[in-house]
Amino acid sequence: MTANGSPDQISYLIRQGAVPGMCNLLSVRDPQIVQVLLDGINNMLETCKQDTDSLCTIIEDCGGLDKIEELQKHQNKQIYKLAFDIIAKYFSSEDYIENEDGEEQFNFQANTAAPEGGFKF
Repeated sequence: MTANGSPDQISYLIRQGAVPGMCNLLSVRDPQIVQVLLDGINNMLETCKQDTDSLCTIIEDCGGLDKIEELQKHQNKQIYKLAFDIIAKYFSSEDYIENEDGEEQFNFQANTAAPEGGFKF
């Protein structure tokens, strides 16, 4: 439904409380179910662009963000990557870059400039 549903249909699912149920199921041990759920959450976030902030709030309030963060440690690389992408795109203001393996990683920005007037001790 989330892959081919219209924005109105997906908004209806959200209003009916589907998101907390989906987030609760993220802790099951079956990687196929977890991947389908992450795909569904990602599709909802992509489809409901005007309501992304409220959808992110729903995901955070029901504990879904914590579960998605935990899935970044999952042994299944597809699940790890999807969880990482969701957090990087919708829940993070951090800068990420791609490493040589094509995976994203945090981009540390060191500010090496001294403050105006120098350091005062």
